[in-house]
Amino acid sequence: MSISYPSLVAGEDEKVSPPYDRYLWVIRDVLKSKRSIDDMVNFAIEKNINHLFVQVRGRGDSFYESQFTSRSQILSEGEFDPLAYLLDTANGKGINIHAWVNVYILWSSKSLPNDERHILHMQQQWLDTTEEWPVDVGKKLDMVAVNNNNEGLFLSPNHPDVNGYLIKVFRELITNYDIDGLHLDYIRYQEAEYGRNPYAIARFKSESGNDPGPWFLEMERSTIASPRLIANMKRWNNFKRKAVTSLVKDTRALVNEVRPDCIISAAVKPNLYIARERYFQEWNVWLAAGYLDWVVPMNYSSKKREFARNIDVIDDNFPKKYREKIIMGIALHNQTPSEASDKIKFSRLRQFPRVSIFSYNIMIKDHRYSAVFDEENH
Repeated sequence: MSISYPSLVAGEDEKVSPPYDRYLWVIRDVLKSKRSIDDMVNFAIEKNINHLFVQVRGRGDSFYESQFTSRSQILSEGEFDPLAYLLDTANGKGINIHAWVNVYILWSSKSLPNDERHILHMQQQWLDTTEEWPVDVGKKLDMVAVNNNNEGLFLSPNHPDVNGYLIKVFRELITNYDIDGLHLDYIRYQEAEYGRNPYAIARFKSESGNDPGPWFLEMERSTIASPRLIANMKRWNNFKRKAVTSLVKDTRALVNEVRPDCIISAAVKPNLYIARERYFQEWNVWLAAGYLDWVVPMNYSSKKREFARNIDVIDDNFPKKYREKIIMGIALHNQTPSEASDKIKFSRLRQFPRVSIFSYNIMIKDHRYSAVFDEENH
């Protein structure tokens, strides 16, 4: 599936192709118009970018035609299908289009979705929560507006109906569109304390024969957890972790059935230990089991020491044979172009030659950042 540009003999007007495939995230507002899509594809051609992770599902909505999700409200009405237009525009130009889907996050705007068919209006019993039920949606969204650390409303991964719904969404997407890859994002819990959707708790009771309610209460009241409580909470956390992994596994089975040549990748928390224990995202298992073709750690820290530490953790947990499946994610929004370029070079020095940049949207706002691609060969 990976398309590499042919080697060129450099002439006056020719550019030498880069030694590595180039990956770039594209946030969904670029899909609002045909002109902005044209500009993005032309940018990719100019910069020899051959893999685009393009966000086609943002907050429980779609930038393509769907029976299961609402059309994004930032799109104008009409027949314009952004994903179809993008695929047609990029066709034959050596660019792989990966449909980037935000999985469990559902909404993060202060105002509710305009479309009454949005899943937030239709299935509020699917919402994840820490303990309060029913979820006060208005209050939750007000908190998002004043606290950037509050990400919004998420679907409950361990609710018995949520993963089945998401598989329907993925099936429709990979069946109806000739995409090169499916890129999973927000394939995790919002935070460690989430997961207490009452339907999910009922499911746990049914499957395990245990009520986790007293465990939660004891955790809140205890200054030091007993070995018994630690063992019980481990069972609960494994239940949560299994829910996310089950979706990734089922996505692999779906792709194998419908479009076997479609690459499955996931954007993940960069520190494997934090990803597993805080967000229940065991991406080492996903990669080792073959559920994913690629994993893209979002190693976005502007601090080089933390950036390097995340790479150390990957090194400690993965044999070298997995390096070609790991693409290092590097951000632009929180550092200078020079700092971002240094991290690209450091990643390659550490034998992680494949990097993905977040994001195209930053590059077109400040063209200094597009130079990180130009400096790769220096």
